[in-house]
Amino acid sequence: MKYLVKIALGLFVYMAAVASCKDDDDSGITGFSIDKEDITMGADGGRDMLTVSSGGEWAASASEPWVSISPANGSGVTECTVLIDSTLINGMRKAEIRFIPRGQAPCVMTVHQTGYGKMIYIEKPDVEIKASDNYSKRYFDMTVTTNVAFKMNTEYDAVPEKEWLTLPKDPTVNLDRGSRPRTAKIRIEWMMNPDFDIRTAKIHFKPQNADDNLEQPAVVTVTQKASPKIEDNRSGDSLALLTIRERLEVGNNWNPGENMRYWDDVVLWEEGDKDLPKGENVVGRVRSVIFNMINTEESIPHEIHYLTYVESLTFFGNTNTATKSITLEDDVCSLRYLKSLTVSAYGLVALSDDLVRLGDRLETLDLGSNNFNSVPSILTKENFPKLKSLSLIGNRRSVLSDLREANDLVKYPDGIGLFFNTKDDNTLRRLFLWDSLEELRLSYNFIEGTLPDFKIGEDGVTGYSQEDVDAFGGDTIQYLINGGADIPKILPKMRKLSVNLNFFTGNLPEWMLFHPHLIEWDPEVLIYNQMEKGLNSEGKMVRFDNVPSTFDAYFKAFPKLKEKYELKE
Repeated sequence: MKYLVKIALGLFVYMAAVASCKDDDDSGITGFSIDKEDITMGADGGRDMLTVSSGGEWAASASEPWVSISPANGSGVTECTVLIDSTLINGMRKAEIRFIPRGQAPCVMTVHQTGYGKMIYIEKPDVEIKASDNYSKRYFDMTVTTNVAFKMNTEYDAVPEKEWLTLPKDPTVNLDRGSRPRTAKIRIEWMMNPDFDIRTAKIHFKPQNADDNLEQPAVVTVTQKASPKIEDNRSGDSLALLTIRERLEVGNNWNPGENMRYWDDVVLWEEGDKDLPKGENVVGRVRSVIFNMINTEESIPHEIHYLTYVESLTFFGNTNTATKSITLEDDVCSLRYLKSLTVSAYGLVALSDDLVRLGDRLETLDLGSNNFNSVPSILTKENFPKLKSLSLIGNRRSVLSDLREANDLVKYPDGIGLFFNTKDDNTLRRLFLWDSLEELRLSYNFIEGTLPDFKIGEDGVTGYSQEDVDAFGGDTIQYLINGGADIPKILPKMRKLSVNLNFFTGNLPEWMLFHPHLIEWDPEVLIYNQMEKGLNSEGKMVRFDNVPSTFDAYFKAFPKLKEKYELKE
């Protein structure tokens, strides 16, 4: 037992000695010291460790709020953490941590933080896009990290006819944190590649402030795949039709594995057809085609020009037509056999001036149910001497019966449609002097004023001659060189004229009331009848003042026409 007591007493003495040594070590620290005098941190901030040795108590504080130390007081040997926030500036900034030990002189440690350099960082500097895709998918987004306001420009590998990349007008990034970089997405829209070769472009990002020097250039390389090659043959016609269908998102249900002959709305040239073009392997090529149930924001696709022998083209029925503002471009101009072109309910607001290249062959042009605010100025008899039929029916964006509201840009920022006053605008007069036209459709627009009248001897206007009377059928219209010799010859070949459901007022001109083809125009419906309860820009109810109640005067002048047209009981 005595032996165990001795052992326990020995262990106690040993532990007391060890504890005494440790106390001697701490108490042996004299003065105050830190193991580093400065810290340098990058712009993103972070933490660093610091060892403080002190023989007594101490406290510390930072001179700037973006620096903190923990713990901020202690004694003996203490491990401290220095936290540094990320910076918002470009340049260097400095702070101090002041240590105050009790009974000793203060000690200072300096903190330096470097700022962000001027930068524009592109996450994916190389982009590859398809040759074509649906309109709603023809874009790509770039992730850009930057701390400077920038501008963008495009450098193409070859100067294109049209820029095929559309950059944002104002590529802004919200730099709300000073020089700390912010990240945003920039959307680039692209056009389809009509060529059989790959094409590339570089998008350059440059600081708006010329004095800002980037740490490294910011460039995106865009590579667009080539279109499938379309050859000038029957297979090429088939591929062109399918490509156009894809690009317009057309509803035509064409089976690529089926002969084109069985495709709906497609007519091929046949042996023995009238006007069969001369050339090799013309039979079996596309003669006419109708595209309907369209969904596009663009003009007719470029591939249309591969339909070498097409004679008639129809594009009809774009989705949300009234909201579209599309220019009909010149892709159809190379079609040297094209005689009939219909682009109706498509959303057109303008025509390319180059469309006059169709003037030596186009006979029918239908631009009905579009969004023209005025009749395109290129539509003249000088530009289209072979044109026989012109339709501009129903160019209305809005339903409106009171033209006093027509100029309200808040309600109608894009205009109301085909709207002009014949008092100030000579467009209708110009169209009525187009003496080779056989059909002119102007129904259901917003045209107001009076119908143009003409005088023989002015604007090249003549009266009817004996030659005209003989050509019409002997003495059928003899009145026009006898009692009606002062009636001007206007639209002499016109077989179908419509101006109904507009906003006309005043009198029907005599040249119209005694026109040789008046009865064929169905005037009671397609001429006399104006917008129901319509008010013109002056608030006046629209109607003609001299609408004849019968055709008695007309048949008195042209008795032989009475025999032809008057219904017999």
